[in-house]
Amino acid sequence: MPWPAHIVAKSARLLDTVTIENKFYGLYNTILNECFPSTQFTVTPQYPTVEAPAGGTGAIDFAISYVIEPLNLDSPIFFVEIKPPTHLPSISARKEAENQVRLRFMQLAHLVRIPKLYGVSAIGRQLSYYAYERASGNVEPVALADSSTSIVDTAPIERWDTNIMEEEGRAKFLAVVEEIKQMVAILGTGLCILLCNLLLHHSRGVVVCFVPVS
Repeated sequence: MPWPAHIVAKSARLLDTVTIENKFYGLYNTILNECFPSTQFTVTPQYPTVEAPAGGTGAIDFAISYVIEPLNLDSPIFFVEIKPPTHLPSISARKEAENQVRLRFMQLAHLVRIPKLYGVSAIGRQLSYYAYERASGNVEPVALADSSTSIVDTAPIERWDTNIMEEEGRAKFLAVVEEIKQMVAILGTGLCILLCNLLLHHSRGVVVCFVPVS
């Protein structure tokens, strides 16, 4: 099953010769809002980090935060970093793109509440997936060792192995989206149970629990 027609149309207007990354922002903004409805999630372009204010140099291209009621917990659950398709053949450009994703994990680690934070490097329509495990602190795939004396391809082109507009790439992206939503649902339910227990402990009376809609 393909993406909706309006997403296909946006993609069709983008050439693989585009050299400016923000030409692809509209496509990914539309895809993210399609996958993460605004009734539950906030898709934030140019997500701020400690080092970079919102919209400033170094801000994350797109990140998604899920706000859990009634605790008003705002926590990143997914992010995408976008580069133009002309960067794909370049060893140095791919290395920079991957290093940027790994840096984002360090910048966001203290905010993460779900067990696993996914990050995606999008070079044009080609995607490379990364994941930060909150419990262990590990990032997958493992970074390849660099060298100061020779050229090493630390971000091999094979990592960008799926095209988000093709069926295989779409299916993989949606599988990650579904895994994220399941983690959020478990987190939201657990926090509501914790809140109910705290209210019950303090009030010793009737307690009303608010459970987020999945």
